[in-house]
Amino acid sequence: MKPYLLFFSVFLFFSCNPENPVTLTDFELNKNKWETLGIDSYTCTFQISCYCMREATLPKTVQVVNGKIVKVDGATYDEDEHWGVQTISQLFNLIEQSEKEKVHTLEVDYHPDKGYPTMLYIDRDEMIADEEIGYYVSDLKY
Repeated sequence: MKPYLLFFSVFLFFSCNPENPVTLTDFELNKNKWETLGIDSYTCTFQISCYCMREATLPKTVQVVNGKIVKVDGATYDEDEHWGVQTISQLFNLIEQSEKEKVHTLEVDYHPDKGYPTMLYIDRDEMIADEEIGYYVSDLKY
């Protein structure tokens, strides 16, 4: 409960100061929601959509402990074998990086209550075919 009070107090402080109006972007608002929850261990279903091998695009059950991926579909996480699998924090970093790089298309849907990205679609360059990638997160349990 304390993280909510801190977030609310900071929000209230800044929103009541007419000389310094603070407008949070969707990214900032949702990242704050997620970080306020303090969840660093969870499981979820993670899926990638890309012009990749079929195995890479199948939904996977991902287990994250203390912010690190430890298992994918019950197997010990291997970065090469489980290419593209991301934690929620990594997805937020990817969104932030994509905004800075001003990619051609960046679409994000966030969970309405918890703030984590449920869908992320990136097309880095309009002129390059088949480099687009999508990420989907569902069934989050902690």
